[in-house]
Amino acid sequence: MTKRDYVVRQMAKTNKKNYENYVVTRLYHRINRDDIKFITQQYVNKPEGYALTDMYFPQLTLHIEIDEPFHEKQQFHDINRETDIIQATSHDILRIKISDDLPEINQQIDEVVNMILKRIEKSEVTGIWEPWDLDKEFNPEYYREKGYLDVSEQPAFRRIVDACNCLGQQYKAVQQAWFKSKIYPGHYLWFPKFYENEDWDNRISNDGKVIIERCKNPDHYEAWFNSIISDIAKRITFPRSIDNLGFRLYKFAGIFETDTEASSFEHGIVYRQTQDRLEIKAGNEDYSRTRQRRD
Repeated sequence: MTKRDYVVRQMAKTNKKNYENYVVTRLYHRINRDDIKFITQQYVNKPEGYALTDMYFPQLTLHIEIDEPFHEKQQFHDINRETDIIQATSHDILRIKISDDLPEINQQIDEVVNMILKRIEKSEVTGIWEPWDLDKEFNPEYYREKGYLDVSEQPAFRRIVDACNCLGQQYKAVQQAWFKSKIYPGHYLWFPKFYENEDWDNRISNDGKVIIERCKNPDHYEAWFNSIISDIAKRITFPRSIDNLGFRLYKFAGIFETDTEASSFEHGIVYRQTQDRLEIKAGNEDYSRTRQRRD
């Protein structure tokens, strides 16, 4: 997929929302930079449930919300929703109010554009600006050169084999979702699915820090449960997900460890995120340096 196709597909998600489409397209064209990424209908986990923000700029951790006329009747709800999003993400939110006055709408858009351009300029001056490069985004070599995976940056891969090889597995192909690490002693690479099927019923908390795994096969359940409880290994976890354009992704969720006290034979195995960053080194050097999860 090219940048052209990506931009067109993101804008197409607003085609049936006239006001939103107007603001999103005008914002993007007024910014006039092809090195900034945007996402429409960005999924955000909240303490209870989730929210979809109208436009999101991941390099700036900035959400844009477009308040159509019906928002006048739900201001209290919007305030609570915005508070939940900020608390869950530590991101910024800017709002553009739709009115009957087109120049007023355009002025709001211009103010947001100017703010975005100033943020980019500041990031460039300080050397922290990272231009959007679609070719690198899911490339394991990009992350190997970068030297780490960090949950806050939402690193993801299109294929399981790419995530494995990013961490030194050196596979040509894979046909499973669970691997013993060749590089990280006492670690496994895990690619769970968080929807119920005939074999598993796995769940993840809204904040992404607790996973519950439960085998549904009664013939294998006891052996599975005992094997997990008796082998307390760390899990470098890449849950399977679908992005907002419908593509499959395996997104780094951190390192999880078994909570033996919370786990039970009746309810399944509980894992808790203990680290949200993993340092990557070349070759067969010590890969064990990781940073404890930030509070």
